[in-house]
Amino acid sequence: MVGALVGGAVGAAFALLYAPKKGRELREDITSTVGDISSRLSALLKSAKEAGEDLVSEAADTGNELVQEAYKRAESLIDEADRIISDARSRVNGG
Repeated sequence: MVGALVGGAVGAAFALLYAPKKGRELREDITSTVGDISSRLSALLKSAKEAGEDLVSEAADTGNELVQEAYKRAESLIDEADRIISDARSRVNGG
């Protein structure tokens, strides 16, 4: 995407420089083209930033879900271990 913008900017610059126009018109065209490219690049960067933020948020949510699932499994294993130990003690004690 950035390559396309840079290529477009270079192409536009050459087109403006080789166009048969007066100096003032050429400067206005260059200013307009630079402004247009600048706003396109800003929009592209904003879009990339938002996409990155979305990915980070999604990764954080997924990570939190995995941690919660791990806690649940650990609690389940601890409960099961306590039950097994309790059963073993009652067998040893004659229960």
